[in-house]
Amino acid sequence: MNRNKQRRIEPLVMLDSRDYGSWRNSSTPSASPSTHNKSPPSFDEIDKTFGTKNRDQGYEMLKARLDKGDRSVEVLWRMAQVIHERSACMPKAQRKGTINDGLKFAEEAVQKDPNHFKALKWNAVLIGQATEYMATKEKLECSKKFKDLLDKSLAKDSKDTALLHLRGRYKYSVASLGWMEKKLAATFYQQPPSHSYEEANEDFLAAYKVNPKWMENLLFISKCYVALKDKPNARKYLTELCDIEPYSDIEEEFLADAKAMLSKL
Repeated sequence: MNRNKQRRIEPLVMLDSRDYGSWRNSSTPSASPSTHNKSPPSFDEIDKTFGTKNRDQGYEMLKARLDKGDRSVEVLWRMAQVIHERSACMPKAQRKGTINDGLKFAEEAVQKDPNHFKALKWNAVLIGQATEYMATKEKLECSKKFKDLLDKSLAKDSKDTALLHLRGRYKYSVASLGWMEKKLAATFYQQPPSHSYEEANEDFLAAYKVNPKWMENLLFISKCYVALKDKPNARKYLTELCDIEPYSDIEEEFLADAKAMLSKL
């Protein structure tokens, strides 16, 4: 689930704060589970809260397992995911600390099991989110780690729509680099990456086929068409985005971005 007079540099892996449109419920918090339970809640119970208005309850359930000393990879990647979800429903100014907390859980999950698909995926997602708050040099440094995680994840599931979107974002960011950023990128890569807006849009459109109501993905499809000077297609996907009712703070930002882009076409 990313939304001047000087040219804005797109972070190499900046992401939205949700699991890519797979849920659309309100963010009203639910009551925490009873502290009198003798055993921690099961993963089945926890997973049912993801992508729903009960995500805060899922967070408390996971904390209950952590409090009992369970720092297994299954707890850690779920903490990364639920923190990712919770950050979507915060004002932008409040997200940085929450996202960094989620990234710590994701990184610990990969340390526990470097081959665990969900650990790899959520580490990539949270690194991507964190880059929104980094300077250009730090973004470029993190992009290499992000790409490694993304490649490992895609090797395990090449059709995961979240991962396709992530790869599209990486390619879009590379295509957007200016001359100075490309020179800087060369210091972190033996062979600097090279991608086009067409290549990025292939991944975004593949994700769109599965989830056409994903606002973040629609926004980046539109950005690709704007970069390619294809105004009719840019208007088409921006209009589709504007017809979707936002469910969170971050989707309100995507909607505002889309309206601003439409006004310039």
